Amino acid sequence: MNRSKSMCKIRRLFSSVFVKLLLVCLAAWLLITVAVSALFIVHRLLAGVPYNPLVEHYLEYLLPDIAGQPEEAARLAARLGIGIDYRNSEVHWSKGRQEPPKRLHFFPAPNNDMIAYAFRHDIMFIRYQHPTGTYLFTLPKNQEPKDWLQSHLHLLALIIIAVIFTGAYFLIRRILAPLATLHDATRKIAQGDLGHAVQVSGNGELAKLADSFNDMVRRLREMIAAKEQLLRDVSHELRSPLTRIKVLLEMVEPRERAEQIASDIRELEELITGILETARDVHNLDRLKMEEVDLRELVAEVIDRQGIRAQEVELAGPEGSVRVRLDRHLFTRVIDNLLVNALTHGQPADGPVRVRVAEENGSVLLAVTDSGPGIAEQDLPHLMEPFYRADKSRSREKSGFGLGLSLCRTIVEAHGGELVLTSRPGQGAEALVRLPLKTKE
Repeated sequence: MNRSKSMCKIRRLFSSVFVKLLLVCLAAWLLITVAVSALFIVHRLLAGVPYNPLVEHYLEYLLPDIAGQPEEAARLAARLGIGIDYRNSEVHWSKGRQEPPKRLHFFPAPNNDMIAYAFRHDIMFIRYQHPTGTYLFTLPKNQEPKDWLQSHLHLLALIIIAVIFTGAYFLIRRILAPLATLHDATRKIAQGDLGHAVQVSGNGELAKLADSFNDMVRRLREMIAAKEQLLRDVSHELRSPLTRIKVLLEMVEPRERAEQIASDIRELEELITGILETARDVHNLDRLKMEEVDLRELVAEVIDRQGIRAQEVELAGPEGSVRVRLDRHLFTRVIDNLLVNALTHGQPADGPVRVRVAEENGSVLLAVTDSGPGIAEQDLPHLMEPFYRADKSRSREKSGFGLGLSLCRTIVEAHGGELVLTSRPGQGAEALVRLPLKTKE
């Protein structure tokens, strides 16, 4: 589990625009460094080692004096500050400076197969192939003392690169700062703070994006205000005439016809109440009141509210609590609707309604299963559509208005989950709610 969380954090880190820009800058710096270094190396290889015929002439003059005389070679090495190494199949001696490296890449001298040159840092190596053996002369490229800048050139280059990269880091952070502001504003608005506005200065693309964002929030605020006003107006306009009709019914004769009209009015009132409550709950989805809830305990409370019908329900699940973050009020509506549907439409039943709460594969599951007649195949895909009823011949008292499952799906999806209905005719039906363990706030 911890490894999975770490991988998620790494993926989120590398999906950041800031990190991507930083990596692009780093990659560009590396490519430029490699390209320039490669050009210098190629140039060095193509150019070879500077050839000086005076050195060749001096070696030919010098070798007779030291051939077979290590002591003379030692005095000469000490006087000139060089190293002289000699070896053949029988003898090996080294005088003067420290022994040369074992692996050197030599460049042959023009017009002389006996002499070859090599460089290692600031040291020049001259190899002379004498008939008696091989001489290797080690000469400092520049024996004069260097100043600090020359001796620490590589360190200075690294410091300059580090300063440039640090400057690029802070510059990118400053450029992308408005994105962080927009991200915070989005979170606040998602939590219902529609009065929040983004303050971004300047005339660049991000400033224009902030202005568009503020304009979007303003229009959204106006639309929600208009929607709320419409709900209030509809509630008033529909309930007022119904109240007057109910008063007038008291004077209608015969009473049987009045009772029939009163029944129709009650049905109309229930429909209006259902629509308004559904609209109010959907509106509340814009500002969910998230809290940590024991889902098993919440389901048990809803079952107890069914009164005597609670005896027809069987609750299964782990002994301990199943914790999940959700809006307690809205999710109670989901559990109640699914349970009432199973108790009502699952009759006649071969067994109790089974409610299962579980935690599986990083999700919290709530399954409500009945053992009734099931749902016809052609009706199953449409059951969560508003006002859809599988059996058109059923009475309103039993089948309702077709708003419950539609509202349940909307509430579950607002919590980042999903609601799935499955059924086989004659084998009952199951409503499965799947919520992420870390429900979005």
